[in-house]
Amino acid sequence: MFRVATVFKIFAAIVLISFANASHAATLRVGGTQAPPTLGNPYSAVGPPASTVWSAMYDGLTMIDANSKLVPALALSWRNTAPTTWEFKLRPGVTFHNGVPFNAQTVVDVVNLLKSPDMQRYLVAGELRTVTAVKAIDPLTVQFTTAEPDAVLPKRLNIVMMIEPAAWKTMGGDAYALNPIGTGPYKLTDWGRSNARIKFDLVPSSWRAPKPGANPLIDKVELINIAETASRVQAIMSGQIDISIAPGPEDVQLLTDAGFTVKTQPLGVVMSLAFRTERPDAAPLKDKRVRQALNYAVDREGMAKGLLNGLVTAASQGSTPETFGYNPNLKPYPYDPAKAKALLAEAGYADGFPLRVEALTNLGNSDTALYQKMAEDLGKVGVKVELRSTTFAAWVRKYGTNEWGDIDAFTLTWNNAPFQDAIRPIEYFSCLKPAAFFCDPSIVPLIRQSNQTMDEAARQKVLQEIAAKLQDVAPALLLVDFPSLVALSPKVKSAPLRVAGLEFENVVLAK
Repeated sequence: MFRVATVFKIFAAIVLISFANASHAATLRVGGTQAPPTLGNPYSAVGPPASTVWSAMYDGLTMIDANSKLVPALALSWRNTAPTTWEFKLRPGVTFHNGVPFNAQTVVDVVNLLKSPDMQRYLVAGELRTVTAVKAIDPLTVQFTTAEPDAVLPKRLNIVMMIEPAAWKTMGGDAYALNPIGTGPYKLTDWGRSNARIKFDLVPSSWRAPKPGANPLIDKVELINIAETASRVQAIMSGQIDISIAPGPEDVQLLTDAGFTVKTQPLGVVMSLAFRTERPDAAPLKDKRVRQALNYAVDREGMAKGLLNGLVTAASQGSTPETFGYNPNLKPYPYDPAKAKALLAEAGYADGFPLRVEALTNLGNSDTALYQKMAEDLGKVGVKVELRSTTFAAWVRKYGTNEWGDIDAFTLTWNNAPFQDAIRPIEYFSCLKPAAFFCDPSIVPLIRQSNQTMDEAARQKVLQEIAAKLQDVAPALLLVDFPSLVALSPKVKSAPLRVAGLEFENVVLAK
């Protein structure tokens, strides 16, 4: 033990000295990011890892900042001018990477594109479902009209990235995805198909680009696909990368002892196992008692403390304290295998049953170990879990269609991060999701009430009521919250985090 500690102290000293003596590098190397399945088409997914790539080159009208607050992006301000009308004032002087100006007509064209039948297969298109019309009032003012009052629209628009619509129409969606054009601070130069390195060059004219003299300009960014957690840790410790996304909680002490900084950023994301009840052969998961039993059967407190070193908390609901709509009165299901067995017996499954689970793994924070622990705990009450691994691309396709074959449940996060609002995951754990996997009609009126309530205090109470009802009906097996862990080398002085990923334009390298 003494020899290992001594080795790491020596290693840390060497790393610190080498970085202190190194000249300022023009390239930032980030490990742990993979190319989105649709490359530069930013409408197929929400949140990391895809948003980490897209946030470097695209902007929405609004943005969720590092403090989980909705702030201006391409829109400087917005107001609800009538129950079904929102007006957005746009930022002047913004241009796309190809020199085309961004203005109100751009927003109109992008929204109309996303409302077209061909684009309805994309996840983000669904965020505009309430929008019935959009028009340019003047070059820097755009008006949205909705079918019903939509209190969430400004938050929804932060994930609707603004592409250059004329180029999209000329090139076609597939070609545009290969050669994306945005308004962000970096322009893509290489998708890295030969070496797994996605490369970007700084666009000095971007409204988000650092101003000369404010921070050292980072001319180039490389996002390097390193799938395994251990490999990412090794890469940053050996100087191959400057930032490691999602090191394991078990690696935090090792990294800090070696002179690296590990940042933790709350995301408003909860790990869970989603139950498929909307199919003919959904028994036994159709029975609420069974779903509750599975929640009693899992030791989520043990997961949080044992596997994640106390960096997270056991989940009580589908949101976390920083999320708008979080209900502080709810407590996690206690670990109670006896209660779980009693409920299973009451539902007619005293001997348990097989449970086929499709799991998306190796995205970070020891997710594979958590799912294995979940399976182990369920096995103790007679539920025999078969874990099947899947790729992100396959998972996205199946999630969009609810075509999972014989799968009974699949891993799914309650992802509040894109809006920092509890309504987003509530909606997709409901009858309102196209190709719904779970449906409780009693929740739908409350969802509609929340979406139409403009008063924030009143709306928060409705969301908290929904959270309590969902805890009872148990559409998912809740596990733990899911923070963002990022390791920084001594070369990186600061690296602000948004829920979408790194603020690349504000990363500061040590001199």
